Amino acid sequence: MLYRVTVREPLVVPAPAKLNLGLEVLGKRPDGYHELVTILQTIDLSDRLILEPAPRLAYQPPPGISDDLVARALQFLTEKGVVIEAHLSLEKHIPVAAGLGGGSSDAGTLLGAFVHAGLPRLLAVAIATQLGSDVPFFLDGGTALARGRGTDLVPLPPPNGWFVLVVPELTLAHKTRQLYAALSPADYSDGMATLRQAERLRLGQNLDPQLVRNAFLRPLLTFEAVRRTLDAFLTAGARWAWPSGAGPTVFTWSPQRAAAEQLTLALERSGLRPILAVPLQPSWEQVRAGITVEQYH
Repeated sequence: MLYRVTVREPLVVPAPAKLNLGLEVLGKRPDGYHELVTILQTIDLSDRLILEPAPRLAYQPPPGISDDLVARALQFLTEKGVVIEAHLSLEKHIPVAAGLGGGSSDAGTLLGAFVHAGLPRLLAVAIATQLGSDVPFFLDGGTALARGRGTDLVPLPPPNGWFVLVVPELTLAHKTRQLYAALSPADYSDGMATLRQAERLRLGQNLDPQLVRNAFLRPLLTFEAVRRTLDAFLTAGARWAWPSGAGPTVFTWSPQRAAAEQLTLALERSGLRPILAVPLQPSWEQVRAGITVEQYH
C-alpha cells in the first residue's frame, strides 16, 4: 500500500527532549545490543519542526548536523513509497549528543506527526526502529517504561514536579557507542529499581530518588566535567543528581517549584547554565488538522 502525506497549512511541531528517569543495563544481547530497563520522559525543552505546504518534498537541514536522522527518516519513507508534499525545516534548540535524545526526537516526532495524521503505525515503527533505539518512543512521547533494546514501550502516567538539568561541556566522538563499549558487567543490574519506579508512577505516586539508577555513571565519572557538574548540584543544595541516558547531561527533580527555582539560581551563581523543565505530554491535534494522509495506487 502506498501513501501520500500532504501538509495543508503551515505547522510548527515541537520535538521534545527526553530524560531517562533511571536507566539500567541488564547485559549484552546476542544481537550485539544491550538489554535495557529505563523510564523515558519528554520535557518542555524542544527542537522545532517547521512544515509548510509544497507540491513536493523539500528538506532544509540545520547546519552542522553530522548524522541527520530526519533526512534518513525521509529517505526511508520515500523508499517505502510514501510521497510527501511539504517543505520541511528543522530548528535545533536541544544540545547535541547530550543524553537528551535530540536527534532521535526530531526523527521520531516527524514520524509521529505522520502517524497521528493517519500513516500506518507499523510502517512508522519499523522505520523508527531502524533509526535508533530511542526513536520509537518519540512517536507518542510522554512517559514510558522501555525494555529490550529500548523499543518495547509501555505508557505510564507522568511524574509531578520540576526538573533541573545542566549539560556539561564535554564533546566525545561517537559518544553513545564509546560509552556502551566502556560498560563492564560491574555496571549491569537486574532492572528491579527502575521497574519499582515505574510501578510507583503507574499508581500515581511521586518519583523515589532512592530508585534512580544509571548504568553509565561509572564511565561518565571518568570525565572531569561530569564530576564537577554532579558536585555543583550537591553544593547548590540538590539532594541527588544523576546523568540522563549516556550523558553527559546531569539532572535532578523536585516536587516543589520553589525548590527547583532556588536550585536553578544557585547553579547559575556557580557559573553553570541550568535549564528548568517540566514533564511534557505532546499534543497531536494540530497535525491532525493540518496534515492529510491518503492511500494511492
